Amino acid sequence: MDTKLISDVTNWMKTTDLAEFCYEQNGNCIEIKTEEALPEPAQYTCSLTAVTAPAVGIYHMADKGKSLTLTEGQTVREGDALGLVETVSKKHALTAPVGGKLRKVIAQEGGVVEFGLPLFFIEK
Repeated sequence: MDTKLISDVTNWMKTTDLAEFCYEQNGNCIEIKTEEALPEPAQYTCSLTAVTAPAVGIYHMADKGKSLTLTEGQTVREGDALGLVETVSKKHALTAPVGGKLRKVIAQEGGVVEFGLPLFFIEK
């Protein structure tokens, strides 16, 4: 790309209130960012998968008359039962979306849960 063009674009940027500018021509691209440009958001990776409440209701480990014990460090397979959330009209079954180890068990028997609230974290 032509250095005169880069210089011209940079000088033009100084006369505007733009914080960033990208110019592409014939497959070449320049990107200019001023000090006012917002920083790129941090990218995080996590090996934990959250299992969230599917509805507002009461969490139960199992239906009445059945038992289920979930402990941190326990290995679960994809599709294993993790309890249920009981609403006024329905029981929503919770299953493990991935196989791995239960790293954090937040759900408490008989506890009130809100839609989207993490109940478990599974490490793949």
